[in-house]
Order: sequence, then C-alpha cells, then structure tokens
Amino acid sequence: MTISPDLVLEGRPAPEPVRSDGPDTLDPPGTPAAGDDARVARRPLRIAVLAAPVALLAALAWTHRSMFYDGYIYLHVVQNILAGHGPVFNQGQRVEAFTSPAWTLLLSVAAFVTPFSLTTIAVDLGIALTLAGLALAVVSSARLVRRASPDTFLLPLGALVFVAVPAVWSLASLGLETGLAFCWLGACLAVLVRWAGAERPAVPAWALVVLGLGPLVRPELGVDSLVFIGVLLIVDRTGRTWQGQVRILAWAAALPLAYQVFRMGYYGMVVANTAVAKEPSLPRVGRGVQYFMDFAGTYWMIIPAVCLAAGAFPPLASALRRTDRPSRNLAVLFALPAAGVLNAAYIVLMGGDYVHARLLVAPLFAVCAPVAVVPLGRRYVISLLVVPWAMLCMAGLRSADGQPFSLSPFLAVHGNGVTNPTIWAWTRQAPFADPSGASGAWIQFDATKPPVLLDQPTAPGLRTPLVATSQIGTAPYELGTGVQILDLLGLADPLTAHLLLTHRGNFAGHEKPLPTPWVQALLTAPGSSTAQIGALQVARPTSYNTLIPPVSGHALDVQTAWARADLSCPAIHTIEYGPSTPLTFGSFVSNIAHSLSHTTMRIPPDPETAYHQLCGPGVPAAVARVMAGPTGP
Repeated sequence: MTISPDLVLEGRPAPEPVRSDGPDTLDPPGTPAAGDDARVARRPLRIAVLAAPVALLAALAWTHRSMFYDGYIYLHVVQNILAGHGPVFNQGQRVEAFTSPAWTLLLSVAAFVTPFSLTTIAVDLGIALTLAGLALAVVSSARLVRRASPDTFLLPLGALVFVAVPAVWSLASLGLETGLAFCWLGACLAVLVRWAGAERPAVPAWALVVLGLGPLVRPELGVDSLVFIGVLLIVDRTGRTWQGQVRILAWAAALPLAYQVFRMGYYGMVVANTAVAKEPSLPRVGRGVQYFMDFAGTYWMIIPAVCLAAGAFPPLASALRRTDRPSRNLAVLFALPAAGVLNAAYIVLMGGDYVHARLLVAPLFAVCAPVAVVPLGRRYVISLLVVPWAMLCMAGLRSADGQPFSLSPFLAVHGNGVTNPTIWAWTRQAPFADPSGASGAWIQFDATKPPVLLDQPTAPGLRTPLVATSQIGTAPYELGTGVQILDLLGLADPLTAHLLLTHRGNFAGHEKPLPTPWVQALLTAPGSSTAQIGALQVARPTSYNTLIPPVSGHALDVQTAWARADLSCPAIHTIEYGPSTPLTFGSFVSNIAHSLSHTTMRIPPDPETAYHQLCGPGVPAAVARVMAGPTGP
C-alpha cells in the first residue's frame, strides 16, 4: 500500500482504501487511479482549490472592513484597561459593559504589545481570526473526509457556502468578536477531528480547555461548548472511567468557572450588565423568526441547506461508517451542525438582534464547517448545486437596508474599507464646546445634535465631566477615559440595565431607555429646576422604547423627587452606586454572596412605583414638599 502525500495532515499512515459498491470519483478520463506520481502531480491543484475560499474571503473581508458603533464599546474598555482603571467602561465604576471577555482580553494584549491604533488592531485582528477559522475548518474537514475517501479530489463546497454570504464579509471585522467566534469554532472542529482519529480516548487538557471556551467568546456559544463536551462524554463513555469523565468536565469548565468567580466578585453580577440590559431570557419568538427569515430569505439559504443536507452529509456519513472508529467520526461530522442549530434556535427564541445576520453567521459557520470540503463523487453530485447559488448570492443578493436608525426592520452593515472613527458632534474637532475640557453634566437626547450643558448644579459626588447619551460607541472612544458616560440605554449603566422591561420596543437589546426623571435625579442636585431637561426630552428618538409616558413641568418635578428618593434607599442605591465603592477582599466575597440577588433584581421604571415596591410605603418628606408646591413652569 502506498501513502498519499495528502494524508500528511493525519500524522499517520493512510488506511486501506474504503470499499465501495462502484466507482465514486469523477476524475477526468485517463487519470491514473493510483500511484504516487499522479497524486504528487495533482497536489498543487488540490491545495489551490482548497485554499481558494480562504483567499477569496481575505479579499472580500479586506475591501469590506470597517468599524461599527458597538465595536468602540470594546475599545473604550480597552482604553480603561491600558490606563490602569481595570476592565470597566467608566473609571471608578465596576460595570461589565462588554459581551466577550475573550475578545476584550485579546484586544488588550494586542494593544499592549503592538504600536498600532486600537481601530487597526480590532479590524485587522477580526479579519485574521476569521481567515484562521475558515482555514482550520477546511483543513480539519479534509482530514475527516480523507478517512472515508482517501484518493478522491476534494472541493471546498461547504466553505464556499460560508464565503458566499455578503454579510460575512463585513461582519468579519467591525471591531466585534465575530472573527474570534469563527476561529474558535474552527479550532473546536480541529480538536474533535484529532480526537476522532486517535487510538486512545484520552483528550489532552489543552484541547478540553479550548472546547470549553465558548461562553467566554460569546454567551450563547456556551451551548456549543456543552454539545462538544457532551460528545466526548457520551461517545467514549464505555472506555473511560468516571475519573476520566470528571477530568473532561473539570478542564473544560476551568476558565469559564474562574472568570465567573471573578465576575461575581469584581462586578457583583452573575452575568454581564449587557445581558441584564438586553433581557435575553425573555422569549420573543415572533421577532426572532423575523430576524431569522431576514437572514435566510435575503440569501435564499434554503438552496445551500438542501444541497448540503442531501448531497454532502448523508453520503459522507455513510462512508464514515466504514472507517476505523466510526462512532467518533460520525459524532464529529454532526457535532458542529447540531451546536449551530441549537445556537440559532436560542437566538430565535430570544428575539435576535438589531443588526442583520450578526448573531446567525456563527451558526452558519458551524453547520458548514464539517463539510467545508466534499469529495468530487457521484454520491455527492447534489452538493455541486451550491456553486451556481454561491455565484448568484455573491453577485446580487443583498439586504436592502444600509442606514442606521431607519431599520427595515434590521440594520445591515456594509463595510466600505474605512476604519477611521466617525467624528461626533462634541469632539475637539467640532466648532462647539468639548465636554472633556470643562466640568459639568452634558446631555444628548438627539444623536444628530451636540450635547447640551445642563445649567443646574450637579448631583453630589457626581464625577464630571459627564455626558449622558445613548451613543456609547464612537463618542466615548474619542473622548477618552477622562469623561464619564451615563449610558441612557443601559449597556454600561447598572440602574438603567436593571429597569423592569414593561413592554417590548423596536430595537432588540436596546429597549430600556432611562426615563427623564431618573436622568434629572442622577445628574442634578436636589432642588434643581427640571425646565431645561423637560424641554430637551422632546428630542428623544421616537424609534426607541418608552417605558413610562413623558411628562414636563410640575409632574416632572414630582417624578424627579420620587427618583431622588429611590436613589437614597438601600436597595436601589446599591445597584447604581455599589459598583463605585472601593473593592476590598471583604467586598469581593460579599459581592459573590449577593451577586444572584443583584442580577435578578428589577426596578419599576416609574419612580413612585419603584419606591413603594423596593423602598417602603408612605411619602418621603422631600417628595411631599415638591408635591405641595409646583416649582416648574
């Protein structure tokens, strides 16, 4: 028996050719069926064909690279880390305003050891990780397929399906963790393929750690980690002791558990503040289905789904049944697709996202990865239909929406190759006042206009300069760590995040805008007039949710008085101001003990209702004084 050079990826001699009931290859007539010379002559062509999707995606991702608003949230946290303030969004306030701890760490390390700007690092690193993930998927899929079809020519059809989706081209960068998700999924496939080909069931500790990283890459990828670890535990359960099973669980959970202890002690929460703000545990299936159809319908995904489901997975599964260790190989073939389907189902259940395809490209990658390459054979001929679909998809299938805040109904990001930050109205390059150069509290209800300096004394203990805004992406990054930000949508503010979601709005994950009375109470001193902020609130975007009806004049004075009373009572005071207290060993332990109650607590958005539910009955004297005599216009 001869050894194929293509099997160098296996790291061991090639198995005996798998029996088949008839010819299965579609090699051109006259091509030698065997022989080292023929294989060596075709090897450059094989490599070029398999590398083509990676090269194509590199070109498309580079020409469509850009920074997205949410990507700057990560960069502002990194700014604080590099400045010595810790993984926070505002100096002196321990709030976990980022979704991916792994991406935050990776950006911080890269920024520390390289001289490049944060935007350059975030964009280029995202593209590099995307390409690495696709390359890992192609190589690992080839290793798996070669076990069943050692000599057939391989086509990267599954990889082509992934590359053909235009949303992937932009989402590969944007400063977000999406590229890291692709790379992690590709690494998991590589680990599982390696395990499936090993003679012994033991899995190295480093491999188990990799498989368990899902929740640190993105919270919903914890589903994928559970599937991968479950495969290891179930498939080899008869050949492994209970101590071996516990070892798998321990190593896989080591880093997520370590970070969870840190999160509970440092932030005082069981989940990130972003998760509390977005309320992913509240089902919203109708919008989730709409989100899924916006993705699947735009790119006619039913075509590649049917082609791969009928022309790639069944014949490959049939061939893998005749290999050594068939149960492991079959488990690897279906592990990532199963994880991708479950992941997508969870995304649909929680209502999706406001950005087109953003949360669904990772499940797409997971489904395509095991069949990233497919043998060129008669049994796989149906899968070839993905080629004309891919050409059509790349040439003409696009989401119609490309403008922010005019959703139809989801924002589609079309990168244009520009990675410089957008200059917002209040920066020092603008012709009006710069908040970083003056004290006081500024407010921006309308993102198209510069912030307005409040003409009232600021609340006692308030760090200034401070800008209250719903635009916490580009602006805080440009202003730097010296300006405090009050996030009016709650991703970076604990009080806003903990508001009770009374009804759903248009922006998935951005449905808790802080009502005006709370804004006035947080920013201004007791006794301050609400006239200015009452006039400014009419500029609040109507596209956002409204948790309580807006009021002005004396009614706003009264609601603000109730909000100030709320902020003074222990239950609510702890939520908003607890993250700003000094951290000691004792407070770290106390945070762990109270993290669950802090996470599950919800504050009614109406200040009076919040006081009676969480602070006690009756009317505080300060509120009674305001109620007795109107002070507003």
